[in-house]
Amino acid sequence: MNDILALGAQSKSSFCFVKSGGFHISDYSGDLGDIHNLRNFERDIKKMQKKLKVTPGIIACDLHPEYISSKLAAEWLKVRGSRLKAIQHHKAHVASCIFDNDVEGKVIGIAFDGTGYGLDGNIWGGEFFVGTLKGLRRVAYLKYIPMPGGETAVREPWRMALSYLYNIYGKSFNFARMDKQKARLLTQMIDKGINSPLTSSMGRLFDAVSALTGICHVAKYEGQAAIELERAISYQPSAFSLNNGYNFSYFNDKGLVIVDWAPVIKGIVKDLQAKKTRTEISVKFHNAVCYMIRDVCRLLRKKYKIDKVCMSGGVFQNKFLATHAKPLLEKEDFKVYLHKNLPAHDGNIALGQAILASVQG
Repeated sequence: MNDILALGAQSKSSFCFVKSGGFHISDYSGDLGDIHNLRNFERDIKKMQKKLKVTPGIIACDLHPEYISSKLAAEWLKVRGSRLKAIQHHKAHVASCIFDNDVEGKVIGIAFDGTGYGLDGNIWGGEFFVGTLKGLRRVAYLKYIPMPGGETAVREPWRMALSYLYNIYGKSFNFARMDKQKARLLTQMIDKGINSPLTSSMGRLFDAVSALTGICHVAKYEGQAAIELERAISYQPSAFSLNNGYNFSYFNDKGLVIVDWAPVIKGIVKDLQAKKTRTEISVKFHNAVCYMIRDVCRLLRKKYKIDKVCMSGGVFQNKFLATHAKPLLEKEDFKVYLHKNLPAHDGNIALGQAILASVQG
């Protein structure tokens, strides 16, 4: 078997060497967009390579061509003549969870996060897969929505809020909390498809809900909008009941289950107009996501006869989801696996890449 070097993702970066079937994972180096982190990353690769005395025949990297780690992979190939294997981001998430729990047989793999380059060129992040480490197939996902401004929408959640509202209500909606001129510019960008990539990201949906409720319009650190949306629940501990929530809807498109968020956004708008509190809205939204996970898994089990569920991705750092979705699924007789030894976030991507590269050759 070829020895492997997997170079991970862009943020929370780590790498993984595979030698003689053994996996050797590095510590995190942070975001590779930071030159200091990048230099540490490259230095640590050389140190581990020397220690292990390994010459990788396969270099695994993320499918995203603009990730620094992917560019490093291309540079490695030029000077060392290894073979490249690009691994889809969310498949790597699911693979790491399967490996972390030593799960055998077919699974339903759920990967919820902020950003990952999809096989169709869109930005994924709300994905369901079925299969094993030898092959994972995407079978369901959140309905696509434009990200006006691209990566700027990650830093400015109000842009995602506008995108969801505009998709549902069109120009008739009153964007009262938003700068009218900026709102008009963004709707024009969406209409013309200018710097407005499509995304199925669950992370972006969390951002939009956070901005809609007035919790976080502009993020000062990674994940702030989602973190503060979850934190709003703690203001009312009794609200943890799962009996109250919004509803997603589902439709079929070419054999894939599409999860439609429109009823959820409409419910939030209605509650905002009724002067519901941020806590009430946050609880109902989190409940909706938990029940959506259960409902989609029900649909997939009926079709594929699979009762094992692996959940990975940065969104599952959310304690409410992790502690409420799991028992909901277990009540339906699913066997549910969250990470035990690895983080749910992109720190597990390098291992997932290494596993898939080693299994699939």
